[in-house]
Amino acid sequence: MTLLRRCYGDNTGSFNTIDPGMKNTIPLALLLLLAPLLVMAEAALDILDPWSPEAPPGRMMAGFMDLHNPTDSAIVLVDARSPQFGHVEIHTMIMDDGVMRMRRLDELVIAPGATVTLEPGGLHLMFIEPRDPLRIGDYIAVELIDEQGRLYPLQTEVRARHRPGMSH
Repeated sequence: MTLLRRCYGDNTGSFNTIDPGMKNTIPLALLLLLAPLLVMAEAALDILDPWSPEAPPGRMMAGFMDLHNPTDSAIVLVDARSPQFGHVEIHTMIMDDGVMRMRRLDELVIAPGATVTLEPGGLHLMFIEPRDPLRIGDYIAVELIDEQGRLYPLQTEVRARHRPGMSH
């Protein structure tokens, strides 16, 4: 109440005048309060068709989806997490001496206006150390994390291992 009296009136409870020394304080205070909301409003990532193939109990699982960046700035994903797994990593597949191998990525850059596809045999999320068995129809709660600490929550649906159109 003291700030209000100082900003808008005297100590009599009248709010008819603004203390000239406080005129710039109110817009600045509002800007500081709203700045985090403005940053969050700009953070956008379209996550399309997230899914994970069913795996035997206790085994790692993969996550696939399309990630579309509708903004005019690159989104750089640097981490992911799920309460249902010990940890989550962003992976790619590379050819190493004639053998396909998974490699952890430190970052995944999604250019402005671009779509990055996470798919079998390519980029994917790797869900490591499952805490409970998951069956077809269950969902995995995931948060993707960008280099600025913004979170992109999603749910991947556990589906049958071989889905239509997926190579065997």
